[in-house]
Amino acid sequence: MSSTILVIAKEPLIQTLMCSLVDLSGHRASVPHSDETVPVAIRRVQPQLVLLDCEHDASCEEEAYDAAASVHAPVLLFTPSRSHAEVADFAANRGLRSLALPIRLRDFSATLQTSLES
Repeated sequence: MSSTILVIAKEPLIQTLMCSLVDLSGHRASVPHSDETVPVAIRRVQPQLVLLDCEHDASCEEEAYDAAASVHAPVLLFTPSRSHAEVADFAANRGLRSLALPIRLRDFSATLQTSLES
């Protein structure tokens, strides 16, 4: 079953790449409008999953996590620039799953599915 996944990335190129991976995994990627905050985007889209770049300012703000919780959307943290161990530590402190780029499509899809089922 296809789910809506909100992709929040610091860099536009990374956002485009992550949206492509989401689409190739059989889900629908959505992004915030240019004039809205991350919490507003989460409430507007009401995604089944939030894919959040740990380099994005929102990853350090409680409002983003609170908004995701309010729509019952798990948060999956990712990093395009840090090691998997670094993002895993950051995610573990919040009780979240994580992934690091580069990643194989099969592994990306499996991680999305696991996160959606949590």
